[in-house]
Amino acid sequence: MLVGLDIGTTGVKAVVFDDCATILASAYEEYPVITGPGGMAEQDAENVWRCARSTLVRAVSSCGVKEIRAIGISVQGDAIIPVDASGAAVHRALLGMDYRSAPTAMQFSKHFGDRQLFERTGMRPHAMNSITKIAYLRELSPSVFDTASAFVTYAEFIAMKLGGERCIDRSMASRTMAYSVKDEDWDDEILSYAGVDRSRLGTISSSGTVVGTLSPSLSREMALVGSTMIAAGGHDQCCAALGAGVTTEHLGVVSTGTAEVFSTCLDTVSTHTGLYESYFPCYHHVLPDTWFTFSLNHVGGLLLRWFRDTFCAQQIIEARRADIDIYRYLDLHMATEAQSIFIIPHFNGSGTPWCDMDATGAIVGLTLSTGIGELYRALLESQTYELALNLEAFEQANIAIDTISAVGGGARSAPWLQIKADILNRLVRVPACQESAALGAAVLAGSSVGLWKDIREGVDNMVGFTKEYEPQIHLVERYRNLFEAYRSVYPTLKQLRRSE
Repeated sequence: MLVGLDIGTTGVKAVVFDDCATILASAYEEYPVITGPGGMAEQDAENVWRCARSTLVRAVSSCGVKEIRAIGISVQGDAIIPVDASGAAVHRALLGMDYRSAPTAMQFSKHFGDRQLFERTGMRPHAMNSITKIAYLRELSPSVFDTASAFVTYAEFIAMKLGGERCIDRSMASRTMAYSVKDEDWDDEILSYAGVDRSRLGTISSSGTVVGTLSPSLSREMALVGSTMIAAGGHDQCCAALGAGVTTEHLGVVSTGTAEVFSTCLDTVSTHTGLYESYFPCYHHVLPDTWFTFSLNHVGGLLLRWFRDTFCAQQIIEARRADIDIYRYLDLHMATEAQSIFIIPHFNGSGTPWCDMDATGAIVGLTLSTGIGELYRALLESQTYELALNLEAFEQANIAIDTISAVGGGARSAPWLQIKADILNRLVRVPACQESAALGAAVLAGSSVGLWKDIREGVDNMVGFTKEYEPQIHLVERYRNLFEAYRSVYPTLKQLRRSE
């Protein structure tokens, strides 16, 4: 038996798998994000650990297994936690979404050069990058910065709590903007500029390797026999891609949750101008000798929730009467034809390839005949046009995708999956296990204890697909014409903002 422990931004899920990817049990628990002025986004890391421990114990205990071979960990990216010598947090975690370090990121850019940092680290200077948060901590709390024994991500923090060493996997290390893609190690010049000695960062290890043994107290609490290994896991997007079968170029995965992320892997490291200009990162995948990149739409599922809460009061009542989920209800009652309505989803600034934080949303093309069904379909289509823009940007960076796996809440909508296939003109497939991040972490756990000869064989054994959506030729051409109109809306809105 294997466990995938998925540490997200707002909740943790523990999933127990057998070695055929059958889910034996799972548990989930939420925790808050503490927000405040200036873009503050912090988190009580010790509370996250308490929730992780609770879900792990509940999941394992509920299925009655007596032996767990290994635990793999999938974690939210970029958060930084100052800890003491025992591994206890001495300050709240600064999350990836904490943008107070934006001026610090600008200082890195001015000192090293924006393009030069991307060439050097695969990451453009940005407030989300971990090294900018560590440097900002010196300004935020000098005493914490000076006395902390180490600065860790959730990858090391949770592994240490489970009983492992202070090791950071390459997917997380290479996201920090303090990792040299050429030397495959910490960049001492960048660390020196940040005022951080490498001894205060985790030892870099490969995903899918053993970094410790589960503590005796946790083993007793779960009534386990034998030793349970702790495996180096990875960034949640990489783990989700692994759990969706993305192990080679030409394959991608769209993960639709609060945000919508499209990920793919690369055979070699790339700092192509197209990646740089579209704000796509390049960092290690959890697969050996493989690299990773992704696009981002900030408000995938979040925009659907806004639409539901703002426009769908009557539909919510009708869905309850029919005893079905509101989004299932909207799927059943959406317009049947492709729409000439565009809903620009820049409600929290735009994601890639624009990364315009001043961008705003818009609804274009309304008539007196427009109803909820038309708006809902237009919303699904417009989100998918954003994906199409990013796929074009990938192609301009010499990254071609021909098959897409779909995971997350959006993968439960068959109409949306068909819209994706038609607009993107690509095969869209649905993995049998939708807990893709936890499954990817479990594959890494199994690989760490030799269940398979390598991680790829683990994927072959654990990842399968249940349904495929082929592009419908008559709609591909219709959507191609609509997409050409859609791509002109954002530049027009941007010009209007400049004239205000």
